[in-house]
Amino acid sequence: MSAPEKVLWEGRPSWWTVWPSLAIGDLILLLAAALWWTGRAPLAPWAALAAAPFYLLAAVKRLSARYTVTDQRVRASLGLLSRRVDEVEAADIRNVILTQSFFERLVGTGTVGLSTSAGDGVEVVLVGVPRAEAVKEAVRQARLNAPKPAPPPAGAPDGG
Repeated sequence: MSAPEKVLWEGRPSWWTVWPSLAIGDLILLLAAALWWTGRAPLAPWAALAAAPFYLLAAVKRLSARYTVTDQRVRASLGLLSRRVDEVEAADIRNVILTQSFFERLVGTGTVGLSTSAGDGVEVVLVGVPRAEAVKEAVRQARLNAPKPAPPPAGAPDGG
């Protein structure tokens, strides 16, 4: 029986990943305020209501992803109505890749990709994580501290 998992990091994508939707919503609210300020008050509530879908889209996009790094595995759970779960065992991780654009470096977010020797390319991607360097380091520590599988006994068939 294995020991219970210890959560090293858990989170969602940063709000910075949805900034375009938030910025459009803010611009529409500014338009609503300008309409109200210039005496066109009957149009202001409609303009403010037009901002709601942009805020809702940002919230749904952010809340539909949940990332978990434990001492045994890394898990990316994506979706609200339908769900996709990508998971890789910490002992199987071979590469931890951090990518950051210039803007992401400024705000401290980034994308952490994980690959194993068994797969082609990146198997699990944590997009837009806050404090991306710390998340990358948590994954690295999980990989280093994960129990390694026991080698096969001497003289055992290699299965091939």
